[in-house]
Amino acid sequence: MRAPSQSSQNTISSIAAVGSSCVALAISFLGVAQFDLPITKYVRSVTVHLPWDQLTIPWMAFTSDTGDWIGQGWRLTAVSLLLLVGAWAFEKPTVKIVAIQSLIAHGIAALLANGLKHLIGRPRPKFVHAGDWQMTLSWASGLDSFPSGHSTASFAVATVLARRFPLVGPLCIVIALFVALSRVLRGSHFPTDVLGGMVIGILSGFIATAPLRQWRASIQDGLRYAAMGASAVFALLWVLSHRMEDGMVGILFVALGVGAVVGGLWIRKTHWVRRRSTGERWHSNTSALLMAYGLAALTTSPLVLSSVGFACMACWLDAIGRNDDHAEESPGWSMMRESALLGGVALAILILVDARGVLSFQ
Repeated sequence: MRAPSQSSQNTISSIAAVGSSCVALAISFLGVAQFDLPITKYVRSVTVHLPWDQLTIPWMAFTSDTGDWIGQGWRLTAVSLLLLVGAWAFEKPTVKIVAIQSLIAHGIAALLANGLKHLIGRPRPKFVHAGDWQMTLSWASGLDSFPSGHSTASFAVATVLARRFPLVGPLCIVIALFVALSRVLRGSHFPTDVLGGMVIGILSGFIATAPLRQWRASIQDGLRYAAMGASAVFALLWVLSHRMEDGMVGILFVALGVGAVVGGLWIRKTHWVRRRSTGERWHSNTSALLMAYGLAALTTSPLVLSSVGFACMACWLDAIGRNDDHAEESPGWSMMRESALLGGVALAILILVDARGVLSFQ
């Protein structure tokens, strides 16, 4: 019996990676959907109804107003046009390409978001009291909640900028997350609406930044990153609203989590100290995925662990399917990447230890 060729194995790995990403997204949506009504009710409880709705908590009011201002479509378009004008004035062809790609991503995101809004016809939070979805074609302004247009556009532009300008990438994603949060605090959308916008925006950004002939690879990459982001959002919401599981189940989850995080750090230490060229990518990927899985286990939630587990599997399968060598990095880039990774792990542990169950809407 003839063994499958390398290209066939890569194709199988890629298909499996897409499937794993989709499963992770489905679990994340299922998990975040549990928070739709509780968060909506909490936002209503801290909102006073004047001639206009006003949040009574200052930081929430600031986030709501500022995020709404940033995420408006014409302002995001203006950012792209300013980049285009600057690229033309200072003769920066790379920036010109980025500006055009951000406009394309914004256009793709707008088409997808507006089409889904009216095909799904989900009521806005102010019209919903039982969490029901109205799955019907509708052009009414109050039946266009899913997905969030502001979130979709913000993540589309942010994804393009993050891919092309890695130094400001984290800032762009944080701003997009800020816009998404503002839509929930404003009472305009449910958490699943902004999560859907995030997924569509990331996909739009990846499609816009890849050659048309590579559309399959760009969708695969977009799904993988969207799955990672959605799993992280679900995990954060779960930790902030739930206490640690008690009893033997909780102990087993914590033991698994600590073991995976420590194992990932140990592999990372080997990666730092020895700096081997052979297998360097394997060590880097394995350690990061182990730490992510361990942090998910520390939430003591089977749903979170499943979501993150499938997202990690998608990353692992993608690495197998691509089978490409790790690009050489300058010491500065390597230091920044490792610092960001350690900082993220430290922040996650801090949230797991000090911020469990702090949200009062459960």
